[in-house]
Amino acid sequence: MSTEELLKKIDDMQAEINELQRKANFFSSLIDMSVLLTSTFDLDELIRKVLEISQSVMNSEASSVMLLNDEKGVLECRVALGRVGKTLEESFTLKLGQGIAGWVAEHRQPVVVPDVMQDGRFYSGTDKRTGFTTRSIMAAPLIAQGKLLGVAEVVNPLDGRSFNEEDLQLFGTFCRGVSVAVQNAQMHLALLNNQRFQQQLELASTIQQGFLPRSFNLSGAGKFEIAAMNQPASLVGGDFYDCIELRPDLLGITIGDVSGKGMPAALYMARLISDFRFQAHQAEDPVPTIKILNQMLSERSQQGMFVTMVYMTLDAIHGRINYVNGGHIPPILFRRSTGELTRLYVSEGIPLGILSDTRFEEAQHVLISGDTVVLFSDGILDAKNSKGEKFSLRQVENAVRGDWRSPRELVNRIVKAVTTHAGNERQFDDITIMALNWH
Repeated sequence: MSTEELLKKIDDMQAEINELQRKANFFSSLIDMSVLLTSTFDLDELIRKVLEISQSVMNSEASSVMLLNDEKGVLECRVALGRVGKTLEESFTLKLGQGIAGWVAEHRQPVVVPDVMQDGRFYSGTDKRTGFTTRSIMAAPLIAQGKLLGVAEVVNPLDGRSFNEEDLQLFGTFCRGVSVAVQNAQMHLALLNNQRFQQQLELASTIQQGFLPRSFNLSGAGKFEIAAMNQPASLVGGDFYDCIELRPDLLGITIGDVSGKGMPAALYMARLISDFRFQAHQAEDPVPTIKILNQMLSERSQQGMFVTMVYMTLDAIHGRINYVNGGHIPPILFRRSTGELTRLYVSEGIPLGILSDTRFEEAQHVLISGDTVVLFSDGILDAKNSKGEKFSLRQVENAVRGDWRSPRELVNRIVKAVTTHAGNERQFDDITIMALNWH
């Protein structure tokens, strides 16, 4: 063997040793990465550490991870390492199909580009804006459970060579682990956000329930008794009730239902209760109060929200009720002495918050001993059983005619009848009920 042949063989062996060493370093880095992937769920910290390993293993000048923004349909640079990394993190985005990374995202295939100047897919705008010079790129999609999460890239080998297909195979293996880690971190973040939102809902529910009186310590209570219950379909809802003392011998009693559900309805309801308590003290008759509330709600109504509402005043000396109805279910009057049930109809008008100049009419009724007035929201009549049958008004009336000794027992009796009817079916709407008994 000649000296020249021997030197060539030594060079080949050295190259093979170097390649084996590079692969050993790569697999060692995979072990390091597997430990890293379980050490944190902070997405940015995780990606940054993974990129540091990737950039070291691939011996590259720069690297980045771009995550897919599903709503906008673009790739957004989440973390970038290298001389212009900070600039890319601040504002760099690519449309699907734009540039090498956009092509990889669109086709869900890894790609190696030895010389970007020879590839028409290369997007040079970033280099022009930052002054960076891109020579060679490897990019691989981040896919977990069939879902595209983003794209990882490494740029410019430091030894001056170009990336090749063997590099791409190693990088693709690396990125499969990164995909799982990114998905886990995103799921963890979503779980934390959901828990935080749930806590906020629970706090909102506590605050909202604080707006609704739990007991009615009112003067003149020897002549009457009131009970009420509110059972939202979710943690917060739009149903409300209230009973306030306008003066020692006059009460203001209301029940209502805000359109919609959830947080918007709850916020709308909280503001309405505050407005009601203020405006009810400005006039002793129901109509002026309802009219001003309707005007206020119409002026600030958003996204078509409105409220159905019954408002009545009770003369606590003579048992006279004056009431007005804004599109709500009419109350029921039960006269125990005769067993007669009467629906307290009045010109219902339309719900509050739709037309500012709506006319509302008032009606009057005088209670006698043993009379009970029941007010409730449509969540009771919307309750369905497994056959899709709604709880009927007749069932409400049957519960009212039943055996009960106090308004609290009546309220509980009606709610129990509703829940028994629904069985295991999910509560569709808020349930609210009030009962006023005149002794």
